Amino acid sequence: MAEVEPTGTVSHRALVSLKEAARIIGAQGSTIQEIRQSNQVKIGISPHEKGCSDRLLTCSGPIQNVADAFRDVLDVLIQDDSEPETHTYKPLNFILPPPSPAEMPETETTKRVGNLRLIVTNSQVSSIIGMQGARIKGLIERHGVKIVASKNFLPDSQDRVVEIQGFSESIASCLVEISQLLATEARGSHEKHYYPHTKNLEEGSVSKTVPIPAEYVGALLGRGGNRVANLRKYTKTKVLVSDESDENGLRSFTITGNNQNSVKLAETMLLKNLETEKQRRDETATKEL
Repeated sequence: MAEVEPTGTVSHRALVSLKEAARIIGAQGSTIQEIRQSNQVKIGISPHEKGCSDRLLTCSGPIQNVADAFRDVLDVLIQDDSEPETHTYKPLNFILPPPSPAEMPETETTKRVGNLRLIVTNSQVSSIIGMQGARIKGLIERHGVKIVASKNFLPDSQDRVVEIQGFSESIASCLVEISQLLATEARGSHEKHYYPHTKNLEEGSVSKTVPIPAEYVGALLGRGGNRVANLRKYTKTKVLVSDESDENGLRSFTITGNNQNSVKLAETMLLKNLETEKQRRDETATKEL
């Protein structure tokens, strides 16, 4: 791919832990201020929401400047010699394992490898992956990084994490290409964005958990999560879906609302959608016989 001077502006979001946020901010905000000034970007971290273990890092500006700012952020985080964190909030746990000794025999080289949890919309994930994975493979080969997209949406949103692993310079160059790619494929999007929040139920609220066979979850969520989003809007409830299946192959849909009637309505609609999908698949299977 011919090198082209990146043009245009971009705004990127990344998921960071509380410890990472503190390191990025630095004493009295000195570190983030230095990153802001040296790269001429707008960069900030969301307030610490009570009960949350994550925060959002947002950076806006010219494409190259933003990529350089994220490089500097990663350089700050890579300097942490403590043991890797293990989080109860699963989206914070890195998907990609550290490089193996076979990949990087030298320990000092391995210490220079970082991970960026880039937050993108569901439609943008498709753009990054490309037809039959061609684009993501090209990004990996050209920049010497590893890239993987989370299978699940971040809670109460249609955002996903695209994790990029590699040296900070390599991640920055990859981010430049991703920015240019998304800029050329800009599309109108009504996808709901993620923001750190607690899952604690408000006092007086009603909650109901509905187990759903894992093979039907995608159909019930709908393309880009539109089906479950419409259910939430119509019933005025919150619907959270568990990240993983239990030992019986079931995933939990937790419905929360202000009263029993709205929760019951959401449960009824969800189960009706499930039955409709089962019937559709049965009819399709019958036709194929």
